[in-house]
Amino acid sequence: MEQQTLAAPFEFEGIGIHTGGPARVVVRPAGPGTGRVFHAAGQCIPARTQFVVDTRRSTTLGRDGARLSTVEHLLSALAGCGIDNCDVDVEGAEIPILDGSAQPFVRLIHVAGIVRQRAPARFVTLDAPLSVENGGSELRAEPAGAMSLRVETRFDEWPEGAATLEVDGPAGVPADYMEAIAPARTFAFRREVDMLIAAGLAKGGSLDNALVIEPPDTFSSSLRIPQEWCAHKALDLIGDLALLDARLAIRVTALRPGHRINTALAQKIAAACR
Repeated sequence: MEQQTLAAPFEFEGIGIHTGGPARVVVRPAGPGTGRVFHAAGQCIPARTQFVVDTRRSTTLGRDGARLSTVEHLLSALAGCGIDNCDVDVEGAEIPILDGSAQPFVRLIHVAGIVRQRAPARFVTLDAPLSVENGGSELRAEPAGAMSLRVETRFDEWPEGAATLEVDGPAGVPADYMEAIAPARTFAFRREVDMLIAAGLAKGGSLDNALVIEPPDTFSSSLRIPQEWCAHKALDLIGDLALLDARLAIRVTALRPGHRINTALAQKIAAACR
């Protein structure tokens, strides 16, 4: 397997779902071994585990006072399309939410084009299993010859939301990412939305960029794919594990994943691979 980058730059703009602020992003090709690197607020912030500074409701990276939030959807799309190297120039404090999924990013990547580079792709491997737990959430990573993800959702307040999604990737890139994962939108329960609005949060959130769930079976719009909420958890997990800056050759089993525990597992894997 060879590393890959973009054939041409692409750009997009929009508002952040949490800050409500505008942002403009340009994603450019980069040379072998560069990795995925953000350039924001005058700082170069590699998309790596050691630069995670916040995981409340999204994944935020930071360096020397500069912060950039909600990076997970774009990182998920880049990893899902096998883009190992790129520079991401950001004007703003948060990656735009667009429609709440990774689908717009994937489309832009394919329009820009993907090219191979004359350097072997780097893979994350393990010699022994690792696990992390947080409350009712548990993630486990095990040695494997290829990428394998199993994501399971369970909600105390919504038993009907119990679901499981399995994803494989022989080349360290998720198979059927465009069809099975990318369309899945970020979601929230109606009671959460009301609380966020009352607290002055989710300033950029709307029914155009999020799926609102009202148990047991009411959704703000028709589901794009079956068990869309579970697919979005897989989308986020892929984006957070992209902070390992390598393709995955491990099996990850995730029960009730979230940004805090996702990034904790990524950091533990990174430490084991040093």
